[in-house]
Amino acid sequence: MKKKEKLLIAVLIVITLVVIIFARTRKNAKDDVTNENTVIVDSSNEIIVEEKYVTTTEDGTKVNTSEALKANKVVNGVEFSDIGLIQKSGETVLTATVKNTGSAAVEMFAVDVTLIDDAGQDIVTVGGLVAPMEAGATASFETSMTLDYANSYDFRVTAK
Repeated sequence: MKKKEKLLIAVLIVITLVVIIFARTRKNAKDDVTNENTVIVDSSNEIIVEEKYVTTTEDGTKVNTSEALKANKVVNGVEFSDIGLIQKSGETVLTATVKNTGSAAVEMFAVDVTLIDDAGQDIVTVGGLVAPMEAGATASFETSMTLDYANSYDFRVTAK
């Protein structure tokens, strides 16, 4: 064999090895995504992530259905109830009714709201303000996020 033929064979072998390594790496990355999420592959081979805690309305609004998320939470003597989490037009909004369950008025205070997945991992933390309330009074609470977090399992609220 001539030097040029040997060089050509060596280059072809290197290219083949690079393609094989690339294909295996890409397959492993796809497997990692599949293992972390429940996915559905439709007839056009498009991967769709299954959202366990969401129903979608006709207008495209995503409504969280997690019972853990809807459970009442208490911070600084203020109870969060009637909790809802929806996503519409690129914004996720958490709403709740807050009630001062203490015997004294509460001043306005800041809270951190942390959305949690079903593995107990924090997804995102956002701030919010609880309005001042007399003892026994109720008010509305709302905080929003700019991405889709509607499939959250639960949330934690802590005073700042």
